[in-house]
Amino acid sequence: MELLDFGVEVIAVSASGVLAPGPLFVTNILYGTKGGIRSGLKISHGHAAIEIGLIVVLAAGLSAAGILSDYSNWIAIVGGIAILGFAGLQIANTKIKEQKIKHGPVAAGVFLTVLNPFFLVWWATVGLKLISDSASFGSYGILLLFFMHVWMDYAWLAATAYLASKGKTIRSKYYRPLMIGLSAVLVYYGVNFLITGIK
Repeated sequence: MELLDFGVEVIAVSASGVLAPGPLFVTNILYGTKGGIRSGLKISHGHAAIEIGLIVVLAAGLSAAGILSDYSNWIAIVGGIAILGFAGLQIANTKIKEQKIKHGPVAAGVFLTVLNPFFLVWWATVGLKLISDSASFGSYGILLLFFMHVWMDYAWLAATAYLASKGKTIRSKYYRPLMIGLSAVLVYYGVNFLITGIK
């Protein structure tokens, strides 16, 4: 796989995790009303700390067991099915529920990442395919994957926290069309992964 193709794949597929509404996003908005962009960056720090650890553990464990190379087709199939599922959820689940915040933004980023089943399932299915593809770039593949993915978390959380501090929201009339558009991209990759796995 070429680096450019891999980068486009990571960014397009990561949208299903990064932009999905959930507890981390809600908390980011609540902190953002007071802390602005700085709170968004702090939440991103907590989230990224857990994410890099999980990516490394998954990659190391699967590589040691020979799973990435021996079962790459099955990983592609599972990843493709999961992406199609997440695309559907992304369209349907666009409502946000209010919640209380009890911790600082960094701690909130950590706790809401660790305790989020959506996050864990995403990396165990969709993310696993990205980890498998990153192996094409050797020992630096995981770092490439992490940085190509994590900048989106920082950009999204910082931007939405900033908007919240200004009394604005990303959840306007344009939000649902954006989610539908991104879901269409996910469907493309989901089908592509399935075809790759079956072949």
